[in-house]
Formats: sequence, C-alpha cells, structure tokens
Amino acid sequence: MTMDAQTMGASVGVGQDSLNSESGLVEYIQKQKELIGSYLREARFAGPQATAFAGADEAFLLFARHNAPSVGSILHAQTYARVGHWLGIVTLTALEARLQTVRPDYEEFVRGLRISRERANEPIVRT
Repeated sequence: MTMDAQTMGASVGVGQDSLNSESGLVEYIQKQKELIGSYLREARFAGPQATAFAGADEAFLLFARHNAPSVGSILHAQTYARVGHWLGIVTLTALEARLQTVRPDYEEFVRGLRISRERANEPIVRT
C-alpha cells in the first residue's frame, strides 16, 4: 500500500471463466493478449509460458507491460490455471520498478492457492 497520491500500489485480482474445450487454454490466452492490447497502448507481452499450479491440469504465466504517463511502466503478471473446462486467473498489477519488492509475496500467495472440487466439475480456489 502507498500513502503517496502520485504513485500506484500493487494489487492482486482473482477471477474465473470457462473454456469451450479442455484444449482451448492457449487460444484463450491469445485472445486475452489481443483484448489487453486493444485497451493498453503499446502493450508488450512475454509468454505464455508453462508454469506449475497445485491441482491444475495445466497452467500458464503471461506478462503484459505498458506505460502510464502519470506513474511509469506497469506490469501485469497473469497466472492461468485450468481444470477441465474451468479456468482460474490470478493477476498481479504493479509498477515495474517495484516488481522485485512485491513479487515474492505474490508468488507465495499463488503457491498458497488450492483448487478443490467441492461439487462435481465446479472447482473452487481456496487460500
């Protein structure tokens, strides 16, 4: 958190979606890149790259970087975790200059998440 009105604090968001097929995650991420690129001027991407996520059938990490004139370079690290047709998305948003400070906490947070199946085919993410 920051008390300085001229800067931006880091944040983590968690969401979910569903895929049309179990093999559609990479295609989904490509569409997300197009969507992000249409909203953020001069967005640059790294990934997707395969990553580990406890309980997921597959998981990928995507980085998006863009510049906001008022605060500087902003980085979004998105972790996509798929189980069947269900998709969980965890996003870290931070100033690139502060990434090394906040990334260890973000990685610990993500490692602490678990996907459980409380109801058939309805994964639930737990902390």
